[in-house]
Amino acid sequence: MEAIQQLSISLIQALQTLSPSFDGVMNFFSFLGEIEFYLFIIPFIYWVIDKRLGIQALLILITIDLVSTSFKLLFHQPRPYWIGGVKGLSEEATYGIPSAHASDSFAVGGYLAYRSKQTWFRLAMIIIIFFIGLSRLYLGVHFLHDVLFGWLIGAVVLWIAATRSRQIASWVRSKTLSAQIAIGFVVSGAVILLGILIRSLISGVLDAASWSSFSIDSRSITHTFTLAGALFGAITGYALMRSQANFRPAENWGKRGSSYILGVIGLLLIYFGLDIAFGMIAADETIAGYALRYIRYALTTFWVTFVAPWIFLQFKLAQPDSSQAYAAQSTEND
Repeated sequence: MEAIQQLSISLIQALQTLSPSFDGVMNFFSFLGEIEFYLFIIPFIYWVIDKRLGIQALLILITIDLVSTSFKLLFHQPRPYWIGGVKGLSEEATYGIPSAHASDSFAVGGYLAYRSKQTWFRLAMIIIIFFIGLSRLYLGVHFLHDVLFGWLIGAVVLWIAATRSRQIASWVRSKTLSAQIAIGFVVSGAVILLGILIRSLISGVLDAASWSSFSIDSRSITHTFTLAGALFGAITGYALMRSQANFRPAENWGKRGSSYILGVIGLLLIYFGLDIAFGMIAADETIAGYALRYIRYALTTFWVTFVAPWIFLQFKLAQPDSSQAYAAQSTEND
């Protein structure tokens, strides 16, 4: 492993000879793999383009992020700037392999490209995915094998989504509303248990003294509660939306834009407002903190998938999805 790391260090050193000239560009591409970017782009797809594509992208993001987070804990390997020889042009508290930026962008961006019929869009996705991975090397936060492994697991999740999403969606739709909500809760609980299990498995293995000062918070399972809450909110919200607020984007692009602005305002109030409020109640690494984090992210995705569409319908910023033609098309796309 050390020999492989040293090869990557040499590559990163070569890339960083372009610093600081390319710092801005690389930070931009790195941002395209951050949660803050997905916070804007997935609601846009869901509210403005196609809710089915949006919910699929959201669930793929949660799934691949869970996979990458689990592997990070299992492998508990350092980042390049932790071991020295390169500059850390960005700071990260989690372990290295795999690169979640690489895996998330490959799975989500790859799925969007798969669903698109536009050649230019597919090419754009390939370029963006590549540069997101490259940016993580340039910034000194990932080795080459971190990025390659991230792309690999992203490809696996993409393949599952492309070949099995229709069957999974059909199975879930065959259940009652209460059963769908119960499934979401049980699966979110399983996500939490997985995080706890993995952390217990590595509890007896110490990080190398040479870089352990960087990994003080790397074994935190707060992100597991983030993903569990987001998953429960997404599944529950989408099930309720289909039952109580089934919508499709307005024909008028002005109304679509207005709905997006209104939705984002509410989203930011919940996401950042609850972060501030809950931070005053309990610290992250406490039972109360874990519970509040779960609630915060559940409410965030619940807003996106159900509450915001319901408001759009009340203000006629979206239209009811009741046409047989549209319903038939959605069944085919699910």
